[in-house]
Amino acid sequence: MIRSSLIPRTLPFAIACGLSLAALAPSALAKLPDGALDPAFGRRGLVVTDFPVNDDFVRAVAIQADGKILTIGEGGGEDPLHRDYLHCRLLRFGADGKLDAGFGNGGEVRIKLRSDAKPAACRALAVQADGRILVAGGNKGDALLLRFLADGKPDRRFSRDGVQTLDVGGLDEFYGLAQQADGRIVAAGKRFDADTGQDAVVLARYRSDGSLDPGFGRKGVVVTPHPEQALGAGAQHVLLQSDGKIVVAGGGGRWNLIARYLADGRPDPGFGNNGSTVDRITGLNAGAQGLVLQTDGKFLSSHPIVAGSGVRGTLLRHNADGRLDTTYHRPDLDISGRLAPQSDGRVLVVGNLAGAAPKPGRLQRVNPDGSVDTTFAVAPIDFGGNDDYFIDLAVPGGGRMVVAAWLSEENRIGLARVAATTYCLADPVNPGRWIGFSESGWFATIDSGIGGSGQGLLAKGRLRSVQPQGQPAGRALSAGGPAPAAYRVDAFAVTGDVRGFGFANVSKLGSAPATYGLVDARMNDPACKILPGR
Repeated sequence: MIRSSLIPRTLPFAIACGLSLAALAPSALAKLPDGALDPAFGRRGLVVTDFPVNDDFVRAVAIQADGKILTIGEGGGEDPLHRDYLHCRLLRFGADGKLDAGFGNGGEVRIKLRSDAKPAACRALAVQADGRILVAGGNKGDALLLRFLADGKPDRRFSRDGVQTLDVGGLDEFYGLAQQADGRIVAAGKRFDADTGQDAVVLARYRSDGSLDPGFGRKGVVVTPHPEQALGAGAQHVLLQSDGKIVVAGGGGRWNLIARYLADGRPDPGFGNNGSTVDRITGLNAGAQGLVLQTDGKFLSSHPIVAGSGVRGTLLRHNADGRLDTTYHRPDLDISGRLAPQSDGRVLVVGNLAGAAPKPGRLQRVNPDGSVDTTFAVAPIDFGGNDDYFIDLAVPGGGRMVVAAWLSEENRIGLARVAATTYCLADPVNPGRWIGFSESGWFATIDSGIGGSGQGLLAKGRLRSVQPQGQPAGRALSAGGPAPAAYRVDAFAVTGDVRGFGFANVSKLGSAPATYGLVDARMNDPACKILPGR
């Protein structure tokens, strides 16, 4: 791969040099229009497990670095005599959608733990950089964290049996996972106190060997009650900022909770009211069902909301200091559910028609200004059942996102792989800086976290296609609207069916422009990860 420092800073110079686009990077997936099902995955883009999953309910999906797909779900035991056991099923599929025979037993790992009739679940899933797999949930009233080796065996370096439990004095459960760059693991959830009838946020940080981190909170654990909210005050989602701060979201009913903690577990005094903000929103029907951090430092959360005689979905936006952003135009969505960010600043939403029968599940995309992206026309995702719940989505590199669904009628798991393309442009001067953009004209700039704040800008700029001599005809990029008055944005891209080269200039009035160079558009990476060698 050509290092970004060698990429020419002007397009005419690039053309004059006669750069071979094919030599810029290894082969990649062919370009599909946004919303199209990937024909290389399963059967015309869809996969349904060929065995019933008993009472299992798929909870989460994750993508490994090699493109393999993991799902986690839970249910009862195999027969009525063993219903007091937590029975989770961890599945791994190849990049082609087939069960991975080299994982566990024919592609599945069954997790069997005695639950003693108390709430039990496997709710969160994550893949570590070394390939190990994390699962979080609850069992026997304790929060639960498990780690598996890449082949599905329990990781006995994490504990003797690969299982860690946490009891903080109530019915405890983890709902979300986040991983620090140093290998430490942050788990977020809630504690229900039966004596007071109140929930509280629970955060725990583990070292890579599975032991609680004594440098975090009190012996590795932080418990934060919110008496004004009572039920629903736990954390459903967690994410990490580039400065090490931890953000959680949750709530219930008309309450929405977002809280931020310092890297050592103390509430962040610069966020909301002593580290948290609790909004009571008219019409809100549940707490946060999804959470993402924008490149400008603001937070988006998704919620069902009562609208007229039915229920719709919407997003709330909070400023970086925790205040509700009253200038944000809340979108009117058909669905409410999990969120995933694209590198151009747009956000993907997966869920089911709110207030209606589960089918059909849907995908929608929201622009940075809060408007619904009507250009995102998703092909029908029909697994063949009448009650298909769309649960989660994962957006890896390669311009393909994966949707996980629970087919309740047949007790099976369904997966769909859908195109959602954006491009990354790496700064040839500072490899820790990039711009993400797409044909819509929306773009976002951000630091990778390498010596930067991790924050950037969201705007709509001008995109146009330029064709170098001697190269195949490129697919023209549609023109976006003008950028905000404070910015001047010129983004250029050369695109073919599966390859391209480009660069962009981004400038703020009164400051020098920032120049970016694209190594290879074929990566189509919605996550815009900084790749080695850039």
